[in-house]
Order: sequence, then structure tokens, then C-alpha cells
Amino acid sequence: MLRLAVLGSTGSVGSQTLEVTERFPDEIEVVALVARRASDKLLSQAFRFRPKVVVSYEEPTKDWLSSLPKGTEYVNGDEGLKEAIRMADRVMNAVSGVNGIKPAYMTLKEGKVLLASNKESLICLGDLVRRSRDRIIPVDSEHNALFQILSKVSRDEIRFVYLTASGGPFKDWTIEEMKRATKDQALNHPRWNMGSKITVDSATLMNKGFEMLEAVNLFDLDLDTVKVVIHPQSVVHGIVELKDGTYIMHASRTDMRIPIMHALFYPERKDSPFGRSDPVSLSPVEFEPVDTEKFRSIYLARWAGEMGGAYIPVLVGADEEAVKLFLEEKIGFLDIVDIVEKTLSEVNVPDPESVEEILETIEWAREKVREIYGREYA
Repeated sequence: MLRLAVLGSTGSVGSQTLEVTERFPDEIEVVALVARRASDKLLSQAFRFRPKVVVSYEEPTKDWLSSLPKGTEYVNGDEGLKEAIRMADRVMNAVSGVNGIKPAYMTLKEGKVLLASNKESLICLGDLVRRSRDRIIPVDSEHNALFQILSKVSRDEIRFVYLTASGGPFKDWTIEEMKRATKDQALNHPRWNMGSKITVDSATLMNKGFEMLEAVNLFDLDLDTVKVVIHPQSVVHGIVELKDGTYIMHASRTDMRIPIMHALFYPERKDSPFGRSDPVSLSPVEFEPVDTEKFRSIYLARWAGEMGGAYIPVLVGADEEAVKLFLEEKIGFLDIVDIVEKTLSEVNVPDPESVEEILETIEWAREKVREIYGREYA
């Protein structure tokens, strides 16, 4: 039986992971649940799955602790995270944002299989990710699709690799209209139901910029071979163009449980308990070029990837802080990428050489964003 730890269990991907495991009770044992808050949802999950360990970073109340099911131990913070990883065979890292970097680092250092849903860790831990490719199974629909396709072709056959993007809620908006976009409009994603931060990243297309850098680290690709294409229907998740003009595409309906199930059981492939769709139901399938004037985040991410070193964690930290300012309604939608660009233009920190230095560089970027905001936007 597969022993699974779910990090970020109360979030979107974590919750859907648990939904998948419920369909395979004789094959998967959830041994640990990790979340930031000791919430009612985490407590409910503890009762449903009866893990050996439950972890939170927020100190729970005495009533919450006394309500845990018999046989489930509570451990706080990093000590609990370490214990959760230690007892698992596979670790689902569904922690959002930069908080997912340390869990990914600890999982790979412990020698466990990482089911990788956190983008920031795959970008910032580039050297470790490249050395650990045989123990990383990507969960995000795009990289899971490429993971499956690229296992079938040799690298010398590849011309380009394409990541697909829905285009988000502002695909057909003008720049002038985007200047007036509200928080609620940015959070109204046309295809996926995700957390606030990643939903805003999908609206700016910064998530696709991150995904280009992820693909380089995960699949040993040159950055100039990785492209982004708009695909509003979100049923084709990855495309590989071969040298002879052939395109190999991976398609499925818009349902995160499909790549989650693939990652949980890889290399075995299970019958889906979530129904199926035929080609007609996936139609029509359309592709469009990215308007890089409207979505400059693609250029910024590519530039940061070419610069390397400190620029990558600065990109990550600056984006997280700028999105936070937008969600607090302190800046406009287009200001997000503007502030990230200004932060990248002021980098004056050394390249990080450890996970601690990576996190320090991210914090430097956050502080720089706050400085720029106070100087130019407040």
C-alpha cells in the first residue's frame, strides 16, 4: 500500500488529492496531513482519513487538539513537516506560493518521491530539481502532460515544447480595459477553480512564465525551445513539436483529479472513477498566439530565466508581494507586472547558494516591492 503525505491538504489541489485517494482505499494510505491553519477543514480531513500525523503551523486550540481522532498525533511546524515526509513513500506538495519551497527541499533531501504541484519550488530549487528528476512526478496539468509525452520521444527529435494557457479572464480585453480590472474580475477564471494567488497569476499569465522555467528544470530543455500558446478550451494541456513537423498533444477534460491520479500511481495507469469524455465533447479545440504587449509577464520570466541566479527567486518574491498588494486593492491589475519589472531592474543581491539564501532573496524582493510601492504607488 502506498503511504502518502499531503502537504497543503486543505487547499484546492490538496483537497482534490484526498478526493482521489478516497476512491482507492485499499491502495493508498494517507499517513500525514499538513496545513498552515488548524482549521475545521483540517480536523474534518483527520476524521475522514485517520492519518498517523496531522501538522499545522498555526498553534491549535485545546478544544481542537482534544477533538483529533484516536491514533492521530499532532506535531507543530517544521518538526511535524519533517515527520510527515519521513513516514511517507510519496509526498504531494500542494502548498501554495513560496511556502512550498522548504517542503519540496526537505522531500527531495529525504530521498522521497515528490509529487510536485508547487511552482515556486521547482523554479527556485533549480539545481536540486535537476539532480532529482527521477524522483519528481509533476502534478500540474501542463507539466504532467509534458511528462507523459516526453517519455515517448528522444530529446534530439524535439523542435519546440508548448505550454497551453487559457488566457484567463482578460484574454480578449484591451490594455485600457485591463487597467480598470477589479480583484473580483481577476479572480473569475473561465476554466479552473484555484486559490487566489495562482488565479491572479493566471490572469497576468505569470503562471505560464513560471511554467516555462519549471519545464527547463524538470525536462532538461533549453529555455528557447519552450513556448506558450493560448488555448481557451483548456483541454489540450501540453504539445511537443518534433523536427519532422509532427505535433504530439496530450488532451483530457479540465479536471485536476486526472493528473493527480496519474502522479499518485505512476508508472501504473488506473481506470478513472470520475467518468470519461469522448473527442466530440472536447471540441472545438483552438489555439492563438500570446499577445506579449498585454501579457509582458512571459517576457519578464524568460528574461529572469536567462539571467539566472538571484533573478529567479526575486521574480518569485516580487510577484507574490505584488499580487498581495493587488488583492488588498492597493494597486491596479497592470501594476502587478510593472512592479515586478521594476524590482528585477534593481537586483543587487548575490546569487543564493542554499535554500536559506533562496528564502532570504525572496524576502529581499518582497521588501523591495514594498519600497517601490511606497515610493511610486502609495
